[in-house]
Amino acid sequence: MLKKIVLAFTAFALSFIAIPAACAHGEITLAVPAAGASVLTAPSEVSIEFDGKLQTIGKEAINLITVTDNQGQIISSPSSVVVGSKISTKLQLTDITGLVSVHYRIVSEDGHPVEGDYSFTVGQKPTLTSAGNEEGAEAANGISEEGGNNLKLTAGGFLIIVLVAVFLVRRRKK
Repeated sequence: MLKKIVLAFTAFALSFIAIPAACAHGEITLAVPAAGASVLTAPSEVSIEFDGKLQTIGKEAINLITVTDNQGQIISSPSSVVVGSKISTKLQLTDITGLVSVHYRIVSEDGHPVEGDYSFTVGQKPTLTSAGNEEGAEAANGISEEGGNNLKLTAGGFLIIVLVAVFLVRRRKK
């Protein structure tokens, strides 16, 4: 009887491992320029890479990046290019300074639309992030650690559940 309970409990705990992956809808893995970055000159292109392939429906524009200057003027091309998990747009106006805002709307591979915004600054000395400082690099790229932390928390919780189950089984046998 106890073995059945432990087995059912373990199966229940295992089901939580798949939940963080199912809840992830188009997480940013890389943004160029990065969120919060300071660059000396405006780039000719803004691109965002996501953790999964982006959906496309023929030539229909379901994925889009819109870039605006600090006056709210749209400075990006009206169309965006999608290749796999990356979306990019050319900037039509690069002789700018100040805060630049990036708005994106994508449809992730699971079919869910995802929208978001971030900004970077043009005309200031670039800021550097250490390659060894993963948290700083992720923050600079606008990456949420939520998915990774959920997976660690779920795995840790599962490990605790398994250890408690093993302890209870051994204690019961004595």
